[in-house]
Amino acid sequence: MHRDLDILDVAKRLGIRILRRASNEEYIARCPFCGDSKKDPEHGHLYLNVSKNVYYCVRCGEGGDAVDLYAKLENISRKEAYKRIKEENYPTNPAAKERADKRIKYNSVAPIETRDKVYRAFLDKLVLEPEHRKKLLKRGLSWEETVKNLYKSLPEEPQQRWEICKELIKEGYNLKGIPGFYQREKDGERYWDFVDYKGFLIPVKDVQGRIQGFQIRLDEEEFGKYVWFSSRNKLNGTPAHAWQGVHGEPSKVVIVTEGPLKADVAHYLSRFTFVSVPGVTAIKGIEVVLKQLGAEKIYIAFDMDSLTNKAVQKAKEKLEKKLTEAGFVVKTKTWDSRYKGIDDYLLAQRKQKQKEVV
Repeated sequence: MHRDLDILDVAKRLGIRILRRASNEEYIARCPFCGDSKKDPEHGHLYLNVSKNVYYCVRCGEGGDAVDLYAKLENISRKEAYKRIKEENYPTNPAAKERADKRIKYNSVAPIETRDKVYRAFLDKLVLEPEHRKKLLKRGLSWEETVKNLYKSLPEEPQQRWEICKELIKEGYNLKGIPGFYQREKDGERYWDFVDYKGFLIPVKDVQGRIQGFQIRLDEEEFGKYVWFSSRNKLNGTPAHAWQGVHGEPSKVVIVTEGPLKADVAHYLSRFTFVSVPGVTAIKGIEVVLKQLGAEKIYIAFDMDSLTNKAVQKAKEKLEKKLTEAGFVVKTKTWDSRYKGIDDYLLAQRKQKQKEVV
């Protein structure tokens, strides 16, 4: 029954603000987990799929079915959530269950060693377009750092994407199980492709420097700034996970912030080691990553609007508790509230120092 519960109705009853219809099957809403942006109340990252009756936030990675949504927001178990839903007579959508049963099955994610090799070979075939490099330089990175961090632009031409896939396969790389890659079918023939977003790739690396996956910084922000390089719900596709990134060398002091690009910039400007989470609630297993880095003291450096955003504040408290219980000394990092992110603040500090020198 879980997948035939009307996800849109459940979301509305839980007080989630529905913004608009994105397609025949999806609605965009404000995410109750990461809180979305307070600057733009009409901007949301939570996708509600009324065909499959599932939800997914492209910002923080939270996802699941209607029961998951109810359970997480009410802070109860799935069993208790299902019981309450039955008692409250939530409407069902039997047609959605039938569609869900026919949905495309996706692949399991390939091991990290395989992903790293395929992704590096993939990046070798791409370039970073001038307009994307310009944006990165504006954020405070050096030319050398943009090269070192392996940012690359996604090609827009279908033929170019298909040729890249052919080359990878010819070189012996298996694209099955690699998030972002999937197959198209035409005239009974199948061929490999990868998702065609307009933007540039941001590698998300693990403690050993291996590429786990990519976030994409989108050129057009109609549906958000960032999405995962993921081929969920595509033929022979593979979903991305909400990977945490490591930015810097092992250190006793580590700063946790939101977003891999922000962490890249902040690491470059400060030389401190950062761990990035894709969203303030995407913290599962973070204590393992921090222990692998040899961390002892952790600073949480979420955006300054977290001081007034109740959802983010709640997530921060949950992270503090989790890390304290894991044996870390946990502190909160704050700065001049005129600057939203720690990367913005560090860049402003550097510019001020440059002025003083002049």
